[in-house]
Amino acid sequence: MIRVSLSDAPSNSHIPKMTTTNKSLGEEDSSSSSSLNRLPDEIILQILTKSPDLKTLCILHLVSKRFASIILQIDTISFTAPLVNPNTTSADITTGSPKNLFRSFLNGVVLKPIHLLKRMVIPSAKPLPPMISSFYGDSFRSAVTFLSKFTRVKFLSIELPVSNHRGVDNNNCLFKWNVKFSNRIESFRFLSPNGLNCVNGNVDEEGNDLDMELTIDSFKRKVHIAFQCLKDVIIRHRMLLYFVKDFPNLEKLSITDSGRRGTLCLSGGRLAEVRGWMDSEGGNVKPEMNRIEVPVNVSQCYVPVLNLPVSGCVMKGVTFVVMRMNGDVRDGDECLVSRGDGFEVEDEVEAAYSEAVVEILENHKDKMKRLL
Repeated sequence: MIRVSLSDAPSNSHIPKMTTTNKSLGEEDSSSSSSLNRLPDEIILQILTKSPDLKTLCILHLVSKRFASIILQIDTISFTAPLVNPNTTSADITTGSPKNLFRSFLNGVVLKPIHLLKRMVIPSAKPLPPMISSFYGDSFRSAVTFLSKFTRVKFLSIELPVSNHRGVDNNNCLFKWNVKFSNRIESFRFLSPNGLNCVNGNVDEEGNDLDMELTIDSFKRKVHIAFQCLKDVIIRHRMLLYFVKDFPNLEKLSITDSGRRGTLCLSGGRLAEVRGWMDSEGGNVKPEMNRIEVPVNVSQCYVPVLNLPVSGCVMKGVTFVVMRMNGDVRDGDECLVSRGDGFEVEDEVEAAYSEAVVEILENHKDKMKRLL
């Protein structure tokens, strides 16, 4: 048996002072926290502005009351909406004449949600009109509810998921659209090539329709896609009007999709024009929200091979669809085939699409045929 006496124990000088160590750790945490607290609000705001993503801001908003109050002063926000129904599969597209396609558009886009359109006012109790949230889901509605707290927003960029259009393979179907609008949609353009090739080799895209010849089924398919894209434009335009009304300090608003198919953007004089229209209506946008928007004129042309000399690209099997939405703009077909605004130019692909529109309107205007 081993006996240990008190005299055998180590002296106090060799015993670690745990309380002193714990105190040091606590002082270190307190020092770190106080260092952050010593930063002025302006510096913290500059730091937080480096992360304008709405999801990140939502997380940081929960850190502390001070962070919450500072975050709401941010004036630049970007928002990527989550995908709705990601497992949705493409179905067979509707067949029939262009008039049947137009009737399908009326049933699916106008008549079916008309009861929702009647409810499309902008009450404070409901952060988003039901027609919009029905297309983008409850998570989108929740995000917009949080976004509504940022009353000082000047620059807002929203990226929506690519729509799951019927009969459209988003990975292989080539198309882009653009739209001319103010408080109303005036005209809509849709451009869809079967293939795009640039001589520098940086762009080489092939769609599903590899045949050069225009078939009846291919024509119906392209026009059907154009009408589905118009549905997206109508919903996004409603969304845009909502945000312009809800955020009085906005200087620029952009709504696009993850596939970069098309963009609605307002800034400068055009934004001032829309805001002036809202002021003239006394803030009551209900009549405009209730107004049913359908094309009053639809024209289309097909170009087997389209050479683009500026970009050095070649488009094959190009379908171009133009729709006039506002009968008050100008009578006749001339406004349908005027150059107007091009596609948003961000890279080589957008530049090729924009040049293609100009090339068609300048050199292939005689191919335009009226469908409606």
